Amino acid sequence: MYYLFSMILKPLKIQRFPNRQHYVPNLVCLQQFCTQCEMSPNIDEDCARCGKREHSFWDDPIGDLLSYLCEPRPWITNVVAIAHNAKAFDSQFILNRAIQMKWKPELILDGLKIVGMKI
Repeated sequence: MYYLFSMILKPLKIQRFPNRQHYVPNLVCLQQFCTQCEMSPNIDEDCARCGKREHSFWDDPIGDLLSYLCEPRPWITNVVAIAHNAKAFDSQFILNRAIQMKWKPELILDGLKIVGMKI
């Protein structure tokens, strides 16, 4: 699965920093494929095994993405999700939500950059 976040700038709600802003995901787009549909050029075609191949999450982008990634898939044992900007930025949002949910992700770091995360 491949995913990409879209961000917006929102004011930081801390009185000490009244003029600061921070990035907040407002959309996640996800594309998936399995061994049956990986060579199909039409992403709009549903796969007999993995179903709809393109998804967008608006309401709670991080929570909806994690819920979708954790859905049972009887034809596989592991899901690999790759983000366009995971190493530099996007993984921080996933890590933050995982910690809030009391999950214990295993991280592979390169300095302070998250190279890999297993949940």
